[in-house]
Amino acid sequence: MSAITSQRIQAKGRGTPTPDEAKPRRRRSGWWLLLAPVLAFDVVLFLTPLGKLVGSSFSGNAYQRVLEDPLVLRSLANTLTISLASTLVTVGLGYVIALVLWRSGNILRVVLFAVVLLPFWTGILVKNFAWAVLLQDNGIINAFLQGIGLTDAPIELLHNRFAVIVGMVHCLLPYAVFPIFSSLMSIDDRLGLAARSLGAREGSVFRHITLPLSTPGVSAAGLLVFIMSTGFFITPVVMGGPGDMMIANQIDYYARQLTDFPGAAALAVILTALVSVLVAVYQRVLKAGGHHEDN
Repeated sequence: MSAITSQRIQAKGRGTPTPDEAKPRRRRSGWWLLLAPVLAFDVVLFLTPLGKLVGSSFSGNAYQRVLEDPLVLRSLANTLTISLASTLVTVGLGYVIALVLWRSGNILRVVLFAVVLLPFWTGILVKNFAWAVLLQDNGIINAFLQGIGLTDAPIELLHNRFAVIVGMVHCLLPYAVFPIFSSLMSIDDRLGLAARSLGAREGSVFRHITLPLSTPGVSAAGLLVFIMSTGFFITPVVMGGPGDMMIANQIDYYARQLTDFPGAAALAVILTALVSVLVAVYQRVLKAGGHHEDN
């Protein structure tokens, strides 16, 4: 028996790790050292401000004040309604665009990707004012509708909920296209070929193969778009009317106009809690649906 083997047996008898067993432990401890800067970054720049925000929201009966304000309740209802409508429209358009990208050739796909990425290359304020020019009473859209005889007078397309949803969809569309496109790219083309060889039509292939297999991308896109839409601030101001203000606008009003920072903090915490609950319910429904399909 060699000396190394005897040392290992003695180490096991004493309960101490052998050199071979100590190496994985050192590797695991090395991962913690690599994660330390990231954890410190999160604590300093995320958890600490969040803790101060939550602590400030409990001072001066802030929750009671903001919940008794009828404008706050209306803004919460507007936020949920506008966010849900924007999410449905964005995911629907995003799915159509992702399908076109999926079935396009390489050159056309590059061109379409550039068009989809255009909202990323311009600021949200520029996009909103561009839509305001298009949707105003003497804008291009109203002029076109009157020119082809569909309307006799300008339609009110600006400073209402329709305009807010249009502006939000334009900003959020790329966040829906890419998750859906990624899920479509993971579908094996041989599945569709096999279905068509057995006599299935295009509609049947889409319903039974493409749509179910792209559901993870659709759910991810819907979740991402909804979370982002609840925090929109500039679009309701530029394109909406007085009755279309969202909760982010109320937070700004409490912080800047009323200088009620505890009230603004309470509104921010309420919005965060409400969105978290809706996200948890959304994920629970998706898991339940997945288990139901598996059964």
